[in-house]
Amino acid sequence: MGYKAGTVAVVGKANVGKSTFINAVMGRKVVIVSDCPQTTRNRIRCIYTTPEAQVVFVDTPGLHQPVNKLSAHLLRTAFRALAGVDEVAYMVEPTGEVDAYDETVLPRIKALPCAKVLLVNKMDLARGNALPETLLAYEKLGIFDDLVPISSTRGKGLDRALAVIVHHLPEGEPLFPEGMATDRPLEFTVAELIREKIFQLTYQEIPYSTAVVVDRIEEREAPPLVSIYATIYVARDSQKAIVIGSGGAKLKEIGRLSRLELEALLGRKVFLSLHVTVRPKWTEDETEIARLTGE
Repeated sequence: MGYKAGTVAVVGKANVGKSTFINAVMGRKVVIVSDCPQTTRNRIRCIYTTPEAQVVFVDTPGLHQPVNKLSAHLLRTAFRALAGVDEVAYMVEPTGEVDAYDETVLPRIKALPCAKVLLVNKMDLARGNALPETLLAYEKLGIFDDLVPISSTRGKGLDRALAVIVHHLPEGEPLFPEGMATDRPLEFTVAELIREKIFQLTYQEIPYSTAVVVDRIEEREAPPLVSIYATIYVARDSQKAIVIGSGGAKLKEIGRLSRLELEALLGRKVFLSLHVTVRPKWTEDETEIARLTGE
């Protein structure tokens, strides 16, 4: 058997665990995660390379019913990610039946001219016969070439899932250089890590009305220091007050947690400057959505 290489779109409802799965397979944090749905906003290519294969995972925004122009944009981004892929890994939870929303989406998945694998995530949380019933229900649809139960958080079934995914890839040369983990620039990764901390430390509508743009990155060699200047955009003055917090405490904590993770990522000291600004109704402005989300 020759070298296998290709793109695999990881698709499924919001908060089903797509980003957690990719990070677990990669063995490192490449895409941000949170307990909130719709954390992922972009198509992010994560490149897993071995001596036998290269799998280019495409992390996609979660499928959902759109509630504003931003969420409609995310849904379009998810479906655009399916164009030209070599394989689709569709992720569901073990509910014991085919999810009602999945039923509306799966005809589009079935029509794609590529291999399809079903990943039933969170198998460790399944109760009773929910897991085998879920596998049977989706198998009856006749859409998927393979069905694999997994637990991304506990690492169960990941080796088999990866083997099945590689099996369905075409033979070919690597698409990216060895050692490359993502196709996104450093500015994107930095912005995503900051946005993740906003998800972790704020609540209600705040994370969904927030965007982060890295204005500039400056590197100094002696002593080694990376200076990062970024802007956090929100849609209303009240949201700005929440992100900043009493006496600036919330913004300081967002900055502290972001800086610690960035220093671990970059392997050097980081100076991080965060500024919060209001861009009224940006989540309803398609031009601003494209600018602030980078899609």
